[in-house]
Amino acid sequence: MGDDSDADARAQALAHTQRIAEDGRLWQHTLHENTMLFQRGNLFLVGQSLFAVAYTTLLTSEHHLVAARVLAAFGLVLALTWLYVGHRHRLYYQHVQRRAVERLPEYAATWSSWSTRGEGRGRGRSIVLIAYLLPALAVVMWGRCW
Repeated sequence: MGDDSDADARAQALAHTQRIAEDGRLWQHTLHENTMLFQRGNLFLVGQSLFAVAYTTLLTSEHHLVAARVLAAFGLVLALTWLYVGHRHRLYYQHVQRRAVERLPEYAATWSSWSTRGEGRGRGRSIVLIAYLLPALAVVMWGRCW
């Protein structure tokens, strides 16, 4: 009987240790996804800026108008890609957030206390800006170039 209770205690301790490790990975993954959303947005923004500079440079020369239109087409494709990738990442980020709130009591407490203080009301606005508004503006910009 003593061996069974020791084995059960060890199994419970191991399960508890594994749960703590899983929770830590989930918390880190949540932070990673938040960071990746903004880093990816910055990368697309830099790409769009480089296309815009190249486009305006080519417009100053009459001989390169066709090349400018090709660049505008690539800029439009990049903007649409940014919009698609941002949308998909935002959906995944929301899924990870919900999972972290459900599983991690400390994370849920932090999340709910932030939203009740008033600052949390706009917690999704920066994500919407990076995932939708900036790429949509780039689509409009490149669409007008045609």
